[in-house]
Formats: sequence, C-alpha cells, structure tokens
Amino acid sequence: MSFKSVAAKNVMAGVMTLALAALVLVSLTNESFIRAQSPQSAAPPNLRLPDETAGVDAIAQTLISAFDQVDIVELGEAHGRFRLDSDLRIAMVRNPDFAKKVRSIVVEFGSTTEQSTLDRYIRGENVSRAQLEQVWKTTTQAPNGIWDQPIYADFFAAVRDVNSKLPADARIRVFGGDPGPGDNRSRENAAVAVLKEQVLQKHGKALVIYGAAHFYRTMPSDYLSSLGEDIGLARKLEIDFPGRTLAVIPVGRLDPPPAWVTRGIDPDFQKFDRALKTQVRPVLVSLQRLPFRDFTAEEFLGRTLTTCRGAGGCVSVFQGSSLTLGQLADACVYVGGGADVDSKAKPTQ
Repeated sequence: MSFKSVAAKNVMAGVMTLALAALVLVSLTNESFIRAQSPQSAAPPNLRLPDETAGVDAIAQTLISAFDQVDIVELGEAHGRFRLDSDLRIAMVRNPDFAKKVRSIVVEFGSTTEQSTLDRYIRGENVSRAQLEQVWKTTTQAPNGIWDQPIYADFFAAVRDVNSKLPADARIRVFGGDPGPGDNRSRENAAVAVLKEQVLQKHGKALVIYGAAHFYRTMPSDYLSSLGEDIGLARKLEIDFPGRTLAVIPVGRLDPPPAWVTRGIDPDFQKFDRALKTQVRPVLVSLQRLPFRDFTAEEFLGRTLTTCRGAGGCVSVFQGSSLTLGQLADACVYVGGGADVDSKAKPTQ
C-alpha cells in the first residue's frame, strides 16, 4: 500500500473518531439537559427518608439520622416568619444524638470576622451582651434587622447550654458563615469556604442554617443570571462534593402575605393537606414522593422568594416557571395552611 493510501486511511480514521466523540458529547449533553428539565427529585441518589415524619421532636430525630447518609444537612428557614424554624433547630441540638454525630454548625446569622467572640460564648466563657451582638450585627444582612429577633440569640444560648454538659473534646462548634467587615468574599463563597476548610476536608459533618432560598438546587435561569457568584449553597457544594448534602426547606402559609408581594398565585394548601396521611403539623415530607415532588414552586414558594426589579411591582421569581418542589429540595417541613408567623419579618433580596 502506498504512503498516500495509508495517510488517507489515517485521516479518515481520525475524522470518524472525532465524529463519534462529538456524537457521544451531544448525547451526554442532551441527556443532562433532559435530566435538568425533568420534574424528578434532586435528592442524593442513595438518600432514603421516611415519607412523612410528624412532630418537632420526631422531625429532629429523623434529620439527625440523615447524617448517617449525608455529611451536610441544610436546614432552610423563613427568617423569623415561622416560630417552628427556631423550635426545630433547638430540638436538634438538644437531642443527645446530635453531638454524637455532628460537631459543626454554620449559620447565616453570624459573621466570619467575629468568630473568636462566638467561640468564646459557645464554650461558656463570659461574653457581654454587647459583645455577643457583634456576632450578628457585623453581618451583611444586619441593616435589615432580621437577626435582632430573639430566636437567633436563643439558638446560640441553646448550643452553649448543650456544650456545658459535654466534655471539651465532644462539644459543638458554631461558625459564622456571613462575611463580616474586611472579608471581601461573596456571602456564599465565604460560607462554602468555611464548610470546606472546617468540615468537609476534615471528614466531618455539619448542620447549616440559612434562609431557605440558599438551599434551592435550581432556580429560573433569568433569576440565576442576576445573582452573580451566589447561585445557591446547595449548587456550589455539589460542584466539589456531589451527593453529600440534604436540602430541607419550610413550606406553609405566610399569614398575612408579605406586604412586598403585589401579585402571584395563591397556594392551595388544602391540596397539600389532602395528600398527607398524618394530620399532625409540622410534618417532614420527602419531596422524592408523589404528588409533592411535582407540586410547582410557583404555587407553594412564590410568596417566599420575590424580585422587585421590574416595573410592575414585586413578583415571585418563579412566575411562569414549571420548576417543581422536587427539583428545588430533597424534603420540606410543612407547617400547614395557618402557620405561626412573625409579620414584622423583612425580606432579603
């Protein structure tokens, strides 16, 4: 065979290899696109949760047990609009099993630059009220006044009390995740750095307490594009630590509806109630199961995450979106259609 014939064959083989690679790439891309658009749950692949867990103490125990399957439990809150948020996280840290499995908690209502103050307080040292307040008053969200609600100081006090009964090497440490003065990282980059350096790289486990929207696994693309670097803690952690987080969000009626929402879909909580087996509230519901998996985010979360950038007033970021609860989170704590609400809570955008 001539040199030209060999060269031609080699060129043809190279072209076919490239074509095959391109075909595989397109196939994988299309498959990823289909998965991304599918209303299936975003839960870690091997995660198993009970369909329903009713009552604060039982929910706390179930979430603590989930640490046997994941390293991070992301417990979303409604920034003081539900008293349940406070009751549940305190029930978790007071449960004797918590400190046996988890030694780290990362909170939105503490700044990275006041970590030494927070450490001293949580260890049980004497810290004045004025000093302690700097932990949350130096956060980026302090001007909103949301952290001045007593429930946030109550949480620090609960962890301090739990630690007072534990040996020094078994105590829980609380980390502020919000960048304080002089910390130029974005809000979520600071939190992810704390989790990586203090927990995940040390093969530890952590409870993370932030506003629920930080734990949404996806959001409408136009809203995501407006967020800059802070696209969600759950999304960021999945990049380097896939399948190691459990995202739990609150769902329930905000009564009265937030004043900054001017229009949107009124959620049909009776539909949610009818699909549940238990009548006890609150109830932890797996969003891997039907029909909850396919309930739309626009209906049940539309009043909790809004944008006021348009000319028509404040509207849900999910307006017109087909995203479902199962795509946004792994489980929800459902408080019912008549939640205990602090109507003075302020929004954060």
